[in-house]
Amino acid sequence: MSRTTGFWYFCMALLAPLPTLAGHGDPPAPGQPLIIDVRTTDEYQQGHVREAVNIPFDEISTRIAALAPAHDARIVLYCRSGRRASIAEQTLRQLGYQQVENQGGLGDMLRNGYAE
Repeated sequence: MSRTTGFWYFCMALLAPLPTLAGHGDPPAPGQPLIIDVRTTDEYQQGHVREAVNIPFDEISTRIAALAPAHDARIVLYCRSGRRASIAEQTLRQLGYQQVENQGGLGDMLRNGYAE
């Protein structure tokens, strides 16, 4: 392998998608909302919406900027029943996020067509 080819592979490896700050999920596709499961990590590992990243509700204020730096980003939240998602929604709105939606619980998300 030539030096140029080796360097090219090295650069491509550096540009490969990195895991999210939460350590789960991928960034949303353009035009798609950022889906955040605000349950605990243990709950998330037991089952979650396929596209969701995990940020426990009590960590949302310190971790959201890494995933959604723009305050006009569309964000969908869910938890087990909707209570923690409601708290996270209030927190995000206080931080200036404008398009935040509480979808309730995991069961609600699945009934609304999201895949597990």
